[in-house]
Amino acid sequence: MNSQTRFSLLLFFSVILVSSQTAAQDTIIDLTRVDFTQPRLYALSGKWEFYWNQLLTPEDFKSSDHQKETLRVPGGWNRQANYPALGIATYRIKIKLSNHNNGLAIYFPIINSAARIFINGEKVAETGVVSTNEKLYLPKLSSTIVEVPAHQSEFELVVQCANYTYFSGGISGTPEIGKVTHLLSQLNQSQGIENFFAGSLIAMWIYQLILFFLFHRGKPYLWLSMICLGVALRALIVHGGSFLLPNLYPSVSWETWKKIEFESVYSMASFFPLYVFHLFREDAPRWPIKFFIATSTLLCVTVLLTPQYIYGRLLEVSHIALLLSFIYAIYSVGKAWKNGNKDARTIFFGVLASFPFILAEILKNSAYSPFNVQFMYLVEMGVLMFLLFQVYLLANHYAKSYKNLEALNLNLEKMVEERSGELITANRVKDRLLSVVSHDIKSPLNSLRGILHIYNKGAISKEEFTNYSKRIEDDLGKTGLLVDNILYWTTSQLKGLEVKSEKLDLKDLLIENIELFRTIADNKKVSIQNNLSERHVVKFDRDILNLTLRNLISNAIKFSHEGGEIIIHAVHTNEASAIQIIDYGVGMSDEMLRSLEYDETTLSTAGTSNEKGTGLGLSFCREYLQKAGAELKIDSMQGKGSTFTISIPK
Repeated sequence: MNSQTRFSLLLFFSVILVSSQTAAQDTIIDLTRVDFTQPRLYALSGKWEFYWNQLLTPEDFKSSDHQKETLRVPGGWNRQANYPALGIATYRIKIKLSNHNNGLAIYFPIINSAARIFINGEKVAETGVVSTNEKLYLPKLSSTIVEVPAHQSEFELVVQCANYTYFSGGISGTPEIGKVTHLLSQLNQSQGIENFFAGSLIAMWIYQLILFFLFHRGKPYLWLSMICLGVALRALIVHGGSFLLPNLYPSVSWETWKKIEFESVYSMASFFPLYVFHLFREDAPRWPIKFFIATSTLLCVTVLLTPQYIYGRLLEVSHIALLLSFIYAIYSVGKAWKNGNKDARTIFFGVLASFPFILAEILKNSAYSPFNVQFMYLVEMGVLMFLLFQVYLLANHYAKSYKNLEALNLNLEKMVEERSGELITANRVKDRLLSVVSHDIKSPLNSLRGILHIYNKGAISKEEFTNYSKRIEDDLGKTGLLVDNILYWTTSQLKGLEVKSEKLDLKDLLIENIELFRTIADNKKVSIQNNLSERHVVKFDRDILNLTLRNLISNAIKFSHEGGEIIIHAVHTNEASAIQIIDYGVGMSDEMLRSLEYDETTLSTAGTSNEKGTGLGLSFCREYLQKAGAELKIDSMQGKGSTFTISIPK
């Protein structure tokens, strides 16, 4: 058995406490040995004299012509004997006390439906109007307190009852005797407990109603709020004999309060199944809901159209419907739990924990039950027990939502940082791109446009234009290389560099790239010597290696003296394959070598024939080679030339 279930059963049996009872023997209650100084009340339960269809006064008992029976108090006369619920009757009991008792009072929590009370032949109280004439009769929902004559060793208690409205007649609550101070203290305590239960249920009604309006699929909260409201109304009308609402509004008729009470009770047969159905729509069967709604509707309509003694007899039907609704709930919630619904487990144990309280209340009010449970807060305890599981479930959802929100905030912060980084990168790309475009691309295009403009005006001859065309070809080749660099770099910065390795023949790749610059080298009378005569296969990214070779060969031509020489050869080891491009040109200073370590550096230097530079080539090459797993080494001495080594690991 689950620990939650054990706890619920233990709590249930711990609260089913029956008040101390002093049984009446032969219609006499002997309290001579009772110490009334103790802060407690003593129940006047047991066998009382009972006179059916008679309103007898204490004077009437002086004669012995009346047929005497005995009937147990508390309990309705129609439930204990073969009497109709509607009618009149008289109860009588003798109570023995010690001679030293004073300040005692008797408390009647409820008598259905009008009563007149006599002590030692004197009328001491009346609730409603007791009469043999049904037209003069007036019921009333009220508890009654009567004082016991002081220093009496024995007194006679006579109670006349009249009932022409309620479905059960007689003394239904347990009369209790004790010190007035103790009695008032217990009543205040009971009212405090009742106010606590009623206030808690009203608060939960409002809370669940708010949840219904806040959530898109909030119908379960609507039906749970109606359950809370119904139980709260029942507690405020008749619970424990305090009659909070009837006492606040005495002008409202007894029948109206009873209709409100029974409407709230009978509606539970549909509210509870509707709550379960809308909470687990995928697992709860639909067809029983129609039965529960139809049953509850018929019961409630009967309450509206008939008097209390008729619709009150349907209480057993309501009990059966409520028990069936619990079976429906256990089946539906259990099925949902089995199908993986995590919330169903909590609701399942909530249903099991509340069921013993509801069952005890049903047995207490059933005409066919032999149990006489005196605990007054069974329904309230059952509903609040279930609400505890519901509140736990909501709190668990809120905690998870809060954790998810925290995680979402962290993800948003990371996304903001990433977007900020992307914006910074985009701005850096834009600034660098504009710098290059405005300087290194604009200049050769302006030169080309100027030469063409002069030629079209006839300022230069065709022979002179032929000389200029070599320069134009040189500039356009460099501009094309620059555009390739910019496009590749911009794409890698904005979309990320994707390295694609494939098998490459270094010999073919070198020949292909050298031929691209053959014309430019010939114009400057620079020879390019390729010492790689054998085929050598490496696994590397073709685009990155082509881009690097083009930039390095272009730079070597650019910074070589006219008539100079460029040597390209390869070195192979067990760890790597290296391609070296050697020129004997102007070389680089230490400061220039250090500046090449930074990607953001844009350094443009004119060549030996005043060629324009991009300031991008070497930084591009170093960056891309590193991302692809290779390395670029630069050895240079100013005035003597440079050696560029591409090292590709095997």
